[in-house]
Amino acid sequence: MRLVINILIFLIFLIGGLIIFMPKSQLYYYGEKMLNENGIMISDEKIKETPIDLTINNGNIYAQGVLVASIAKAKVQPYILFNKAEINDVELKGLAKDFLNISIDKAIAKESILKPFIVALEAEGSFGKAVGWVDLKNRLIHIDIVEAKNINPIRKYMHKNEQGWYYESKF
Repeated sequence: MRLVINILIFLIFLIGGLIIFMPKSQLYYYGEKMLNENGIMISDEKIKETPIDLTINNGNIYAQGVLVASIAKAKVQPYILFNKAEINDVELKGLAKDFLNISIDKAIAKESILKPFIVALEAEGSFGKAVGWVDLKNRLIHIDIVEAKNINPIRKYMHKNEQGWYYESKF
C-alpha cells in the first residue's frame, strides 16, 4: 500500500512539474507557425506566461493577409491530461463582419487525453449560446445552437431539425 501511495505522489509531482516548466510561449509560437502555413496569421498580440497558463491580449487575426477579427483576450491552459482555451470578446472586422454580422462574447475549447481527437466547444454571443465539437480525425465540425437569440445573420449556414438549429461541415 505504501508503494502505491509513493507512486501516486511521484506522478502528481511529475505532472505538476511538467505543467509548471512547460515552455508555453514556445508552444504558442509553434501553433502560430502552423497556422501561418495555412494562411492564418495572428499579430499585434501581447503574450503573458505564468506557471500554469498563457494569456494573449489584443490579437488581430488575418486570413490570406486580410484582417478578419480581433480578440481582446485569450487564455490557454495546457494541463497535459486536459487542455482548455478560453477566448473573450471576438470582434469580426472588414469583410468578415459584412459577411457574418455576429459578435462572440466568449468561446471555450476543451480537449482531454481520454478523447484525443475530439475538441469540445462552447460559445456565447449575439447569436445566443452554442455547444459543439470538432472531430480532428474525421475532419468534422458540429455546432448546436442551444439558446438562439438573433441567428438571422448566420441562418443561411444553419440547418434545422427537431432539436433546433445546428451547423455541420467537413474541413
